[in-house]
Amino acid sequence: MIKTTLSLAIAATISAPTFAGLDDKPLVVEITSGLPQVENTVHSETAAVQASPTTDGGELLRSLSGVSGIRMGGRAIDPVIRGQSQTQLNILLDGAYIHGGCPNRMDPPTSYTSVDSYDSVTVIKGNRSVVYGGGGSGGTVLFQRGWPMFDENAYTGELSGSYQGNGNRYELGADVAAGSDDGYIRVIGHKAEADNYDDGDGNEVRSSFESMSKTLLLGYRLTELTTIEASYEQQEENDVLFAGAGMDSPYANADTTRLKLTHEFEQGALQQVQLELYRSEVEHNMDNYSLRPAGMMQMQAPSTSDTEGGRLIFDARAADIDWTFGADIQNNDRNAELQNSAGVVSRLLWPGVEIDQTGLFVEAEKLLSGDDIVRAGLRYDHVTAEANRADDVVGGTTPQAIWAMAGASADAGEQRSEDNVGGFVAWTHRLNDDYSIESTLSRSVRTADATERYMARMTTTSDWIGNPSIEPEKHHQLEVSLQGDLDAMDWSATAWYNHVSDYILRQTVAAGSKSRDIYRNVDAELYGVELAAAVALNNHWQWGNTLTWTVGNNQDDDTSLSRIAPLELNSSLDYQKDQLNVGVEWQLVASQNDICLAGSSNCGGQDVRKTPGYGVVNVHAQYAFERGLNLQLGVDNLMDKAYTVHESRDDSINPDLFQVAEAGRSAWVRVTQSF
Repeated sequence: MIKTTLSLAIAATISAPTFAGLDDKPLVVEITSGLPQVENTVHSETAAVQASPTTDGGELLRSLSGVSGIRMGGRAIDPVIRGQSQTQLNILLDGAYIHGGCPNRMDPPTSYTSVDSYDSVTVIKGNRSVVYGGGGSGGTVLFQRGWPMFDENAYTGELSGSYQGNGNRYELGADVAAGSDDGYIRVIGHKAEADNYDDGDGNEVRSSFESMSKTLLLGYRLTELTTIEASYEQQEENDVLFAGAGMDSPYANADTTRLKLTHEFEQGALQQVQLELYRSEVEHNMDNYSLRPAGMMQMQAPSTSDTEGGRLIFDARAADIDWTFGADIQNNDRNAELQNSAGVVSRLLWPGVEIDQTGLFVEAEKLLSGDDIVRAGLRYDHVTAEANRADDVVGGTTPQAIWAMAGASADAGEQRSEDNVGGFVAWTHRLNDDYSIESTLSRSVRTADATERYMARMTTTSDWIGNPSIEPEKHHQLEVSLQGDLDAMDWSATAWYNHVSDYILRQTVAAGSKSRDIYRNVDAELYGVELAAAVALNNHWQWGNTLTWTVGNNQDDDTSLSRIAPLELNSSLDYQKDQLNVGVEWQLVASQNDICLAGSSNCGGQDVRKTPGYGVVNVHAQYAFERGLNLQLGVDNLMDKAYTVHESRDDSINPDLFQVAEAGRSAWVRVTQSF
């Protein structure tokens, strides 16, 4: 079997080392859709995951405790972990970085994922590893595929289909592999389409889309100790409507190529070396006329984002310490233009932006005794950034002149370099057979992205201008977590604090008769609490609860940071007997009044409004038939509640609705056949 379910580990650390004398007995909670399952080990958290089919990775992730998402339409949910988003998160798709092509975040990296084409997803909250790139202050998300597992047959696979009534959404998928332990070929395809859905008040929300992904993977065992794997993946998004933007997206395409070479050593300190190479090419376009009624000013914004990189990782054991060390590179080139419908360029949004990063890292783990484990890591990154078209005259001006309007120096756009150092140290102590405590102290440095540095959008009504001299963010975090592993209950309590020097703040200010979005550095703080518990009521019933609370403050201005999720409680009750699994989920979200409202006449932040609280009930059921056939069905938002997620964008189509609303009641069904 390639997979029976997608495994989702909401990890506090990369690994879950077993204490000497402590049984390794992870609690596995089967979620009704077969997507996914949650593993709770010493270093993981219990969390409820939505049972219904998901359109992309962002929609799946935001159903986890401590993870939220920004909605603009029916696709491309932009994930938020502990109040942090965009490049504050490291998101890798089977080892590759994909940076979206839309300056307005219509295509975050998770939008280029067909969730059930991956074998596992790992969410690492906070900065707990230096292996996966610089930054990652909010967390790291790993969408991963593995070598297919074959039994007596030389083939394996899964076919799937799903349908959701609200929005008339369907999905079809196929994942088939043939081969053996010596080599394999694997083909994955996924197709999804949806119409606009209705919110809980019956209002139609612009959210339709078409999506198609095709993946070819090859693996070959060169020797008993050496394997090579290669893949090519094509993701196509077409006619994607966005209620939360002034434009829609006629197309967004990503082509990704990967190569992985792994060699194991039979003796000596070195245990394994792995070389990973990748290249992703993104083409995106958005306009305000092809998919909606055209106005007086018909505009489009074609863009590209090409990323290439790789990492060389060594695993070793020396002096009774497990070591991981190596180097990585990541080079990203972006271009975006603002054009009229005839293709005449009026502005350069991303004027030939190049951001290159080279990193060195080392990470170590040592078992001090039967009760103590220490982990530590150190990372150095050299970053260069420049805008090659800063002096190009387009529309009567240059990007350099636009940056100068926001106070940039005369050399803005020329190459700038940074030398960033980050790391962490973590200590896990077993108090007794039932309880353990872990503390982590870390520093991570997040360099500014292409938009924060070099955006150069100027119109008659508003400006959006980057800051070429912006400093990188420095996150200093302390986290303490207590876990209990009892016979009938597993629980965890986590508190964390993050002081950020040079936090990159997007702020709206007045610029004469119009508004202007700029970026500046401020001091900020983020902190929160996460509680989780799973109780086995008896052999068939399990009760789960998670509570998440996050606060974000701009310490320079004594205001709140934008898009911070309110207090949230999730409860689930699941019944499982033989092949039957049924469950109910109840999501309770408080109102959010600590905000920084958008607009130059307000705080100048990104919040749309103070959002009211809400409660949503979902129900689901699954039955596993013989020979790999599974039937899942359920109803999301059973009470047809009208609500919006606080972090979501404003509804630019219907301002009376304030924000892009979530879907109302939606019945769904999913069928999978494994073989």
